[in-house]
Amino acid sequence: MKKIVPVFILLLAFCELQAQETISLSNIDSLYLFSTGTGRNYIDGRDYIRYFFQSVDNPLLRYDEERSASIISNGRKYSGIVLNYDTYTDQVILTDKTLILNDKVREVALNSNNISRFDLYFEHDTLTFRDFVDEPKSAFNLKEGYYEVVYDGECKYLIRHVSTLMVSDGLDRYTYSPEGYIMISDRFVPVGSRKKFIRLFGDKSGEIRAFVHKNRIRIRRADKHQIADILKFYESLQTGNI
Repeated sequence: MKKIVPVFILLLAFCELQAQETISLSNIDSLYLFSTGTGRNYIDGRDYIRYFFQSVDNPLLRYDEERSASIISNGRKYSGIVLNYDTYTDQVILTDKTLILNDKVREVALNSNNISRFDLYFEHDTLTFRDFVDEPKSAFNLKEGYYEVVYDGECKYLIRHVSTLMVSDGLDRYTYSPEGYIMISDRFVPVGSRKKFIRLFGDKSGEIRAFVHKNRIRIRRADKHQIADILKFYESLQTGNI
């Protein structure tokens, strides 16, 4: 009996060590599910591994700028967190210095099924992103994913922040090429050439052309605030509030 006990203890220790390793690997490879109180229920996602370390580009949106953030997860808003947005994978990335696994601070690609909106607060700019997956196809004719909502009046203006992978001289390059879409009537269309853009405004095209000329707006190079100003001006023409 004395010989059996040490063997039994060693067997238990071995099983415990195996279990610890399995739990660790499971946490890395599968969903993080934290039960640390309602204040952190939004932490639900997969371990995010930065895959672009060999690239000359960084697909994280405005990665070098300080920001804070908020999200709406399962209908509840959480503020005072730090988020990145991966423009290549369309993922919302949480950075939490208190989230430590195997002595490393982890980043989590949050579960997009839970997040209907997130906001990035930069020093001089706020970006609001929405997922329109629940919108009927008749109201939203673009592909699924997160879009920055720049203007949301009678007219609408969205930006899809996108990076495309290219390989050049043996190096990965993530070329950032945002896509702008506006809705004047019943569907979103790309912000194209100046001529095509102005035609979208129908019988108000003449006034829009004059507004664009007066304000020296170059449509293909216009920033988002200039496009939003055009939409606001068009709405004022429609209502007569000029």
